[in-house]
Amino acid sequence: FLKVYPKHKNIDYAQYLLALSFYEQIVDEKKDLRSIINAKSKFELIIQNYPQTAFAEDASYKIDLINDILAAKEMYVGRYYFEKKKWISAIKRFRNVVDEYDTTMYIEEALYRLVELHYIIGLNEEAKKYAKLLGYNHQSSEWYEKSYIIFNERYVKNSEKLNNNQKRSKKI
Repeated sequence: FLKVYPKHKNIDYAQYLLALSFYEQIVDEKKDLRSIINAKSKFELIIQNYPQTAFAEDASYKIDLINDILAAKEMYVGRYYFEKKKWISAIKRFRNVVDEYDTTMYIEEALYRLVELHYIIGLNEEAKKYAKLLGYNHQSSEWYEKSYIIFNERYVKNSEKLNNNQKRSKKI
């Protein structure tokens, strides 16, 4: 339809249906990103080309949801790298959340993880910078409270105990 009738009066609706078809293929953040990226680009096209339509308003809402999914993907991969002690790769993933998806619900955890990672690799000033940013923007969050624990000298000892306890519980 889009190729045959590019000047049709309802082309905005056809574009919206195309974007929606990609959006409906999204399963979760652990799956392939192709449908997520396609849906986002088509919804952005609707907002850019048809800003005064109801489709643009819905597209804007859907882009927010897509950004949450993309941030969740970054967090999922970042946590994986963290577990495997691939610190730099984990930092890159969490930084992507901070830089690209700062309006999502994952920003607080991403900032906390950056505090934790920088502390682990010995970049205490960087860790403090992210802790201040977390505190300035999200003072009442549980992640901000957890960031205080990191700067406590017992943090390393407590995290080692936690890891040992988790290993024992997996054996049982």
